[in-house]
Amino acid sequence: RIQILFEHMSVMNSIVSKYAFRSTYCIHRNLAGHAHWQNIAKIKGANDAKKSKLLTVWVPKIRTEAKNESDLGRNPALRRLVEEAERAGVPKSAITSAVNAWKNQEFQEVQYGVQGGDFIALIDCATTSVGKTKNDIQTFLRRVNFQYASVDFQFDKVKEVTCELPDMSDDDILEMALLCGTEEYMVDRNNKTITFIIDANDEKEFTSEVKKLNLNIKTVNYFYVHQNPVSIEDPEFQEKVVKFLKMLYGHSDIENVHHNLENIDDFMN
Repeated sequence: RIQILFEHMSVMNSIVSKYAFRSTYCIHRNLAGHAHWQNIAKIKGANDAKKSKLLTVWVPKIRTEAKNESDLGRNPALRRLVEEAERAGVPKSAITSAVNAWKNQEFQEVQYGVQGGDFIALIDCATTSVGKTKNDIQTFLRRVNFQYASVDFQFDKVKEVTCELPDMSDDDILEMALLCGTEEYMVDRNNKTITFIIDANDEKEFTSEVKKLNLNIKTVNYFYVHQNPVSIEDPEFQEKVVKFLKMLYGHSDIENVHHNLENIDDFMN
């Protein structure tokens, strides 16, 4: 009986050992598969985040520029944006959609004023759903304790007019700018363009002079300049402003943000 018992125990130990190994192996294999899927999910998530960031950075820029002229052959600024977006890895389908956005959809342009402490801004939007965009911005405002406000009267509207640059010296360019009624301009000799900065109220007189000088206008953009810009020195409030602006710049309906901060470049990075 003792011999039979020992033989029985020996058999049972071998069985237990055998199946314990299998169980351990199965658990290890299952965990390995789970970890493998987690790694895939992490990589996919990171790639999706990168793709999303590319879209939110480039699509609004391309869509805004395409408002003036969506033909790449007639709009060199749009063509450069498209080329840069392609090099950055933006999908071609997204680029094509952005270029043709104003053709294929009914976008409505709206502007909202916001304020938080000494920070004041105007937000330009182009959206297919005004209500949704306004609610999204409201969510951003709540996160930093800012609010909607009527502040447009504190800004002056300024226009950037880009023209083809004739072959002339720097002195002749300055004289031409003065004839157009402005001393504010930027010359891009590589792309053979000159961009004039003018007050929006002076646009009629400026356009008249441009025609007299036989200058070919390529693009017209606008922005707003605050009448009394300020600097913010409080680090905590700077972080709050940066957080708010990053949320705005990450929203595909936001076209531009005009603000009153002089020193934003000092802390935005």
